[in-house]
Amino acid sequence: MPLHWNQAAEDLLHQILQRTPRPVRDQTEANLLSAAAAWAEDNGLNRIGIQAVIAAYIQITPETLRSELPHQLEALGLDESDYRHLLEA
Repeated sequence: MPLHWNQAAEDLLHQILQRTPRPVRDQTEANLLSAAAAWAEDNGLNRIGIQAVIAAYIQITPETLRSELPHQLEALGLDESDYRHLLEA
């Protein structure tokens, strides 16, 4: 059964995709959707929220670009310190 997304998570997904280069946007969307659902299920959630989207975003970001993630989170209006545990995982 597919998990439902809350509105804030959907909004964040769309913000991330708007910042993603067009040639890789569709693949990035598919990867984010899959990774967010897997993270939510692994953590016993019945709904995909912001935390799942951020965890998925971190997971699918290539290792060579991960150092930019704190800045990317801030650019999305998020406090990276709230998600440091995911960044360091």
